[in-house]
Amino acid sequence: MLEREIIQNRGVENVVEGGEVTGFRFLVRMPNYRGVFARLIDGIEVRVGDLTWPREVPLWTLGGTQYTLAELKAAHLDVHWDLDEPAVITIPHAGGLAPGIHDIDVEIAIHAPYFPPPFRPSLFPSARKVTVIA
Repeated sequence: MLEREIIQNRGVENVVEGGEVTGFRFLVRMPNYRGVFARLIDGIEVRVGDLTWPREVPLWTLGGTQYTLAELKAAHLDVHWDLDEPAVITIPHAGGLAPGIHDIDVEIAIHAPYFPPPFRPSLFPSARKVTVIA
């Protein structure tokens, strides 16, 4: 079940690969009133404390497959972010996040082709305190 907040409270964890912590990940729900094809996702900016990752850095997992933003932009119409499917956002960051409470701020950018260019992309900001367990 999805929470009302864009940043979901569950699923916040460090990523361990080959015994090393290589980053962290968290879940976000679709912020728009309907789903969107992956090629219309313009990225997600992520801020944790004093650290910021621009829209192009985070990796997206949709439908069990991980994509870079460039791969999402090139995706065919078979990749879709549905309303009831949280996206997994993975941030490459050596050492991940320390155990404890963190403030995460995001700004999801969605390209709405029916809006005039000066009003694109549509931006969906969200902020939330999350807890990282060792």
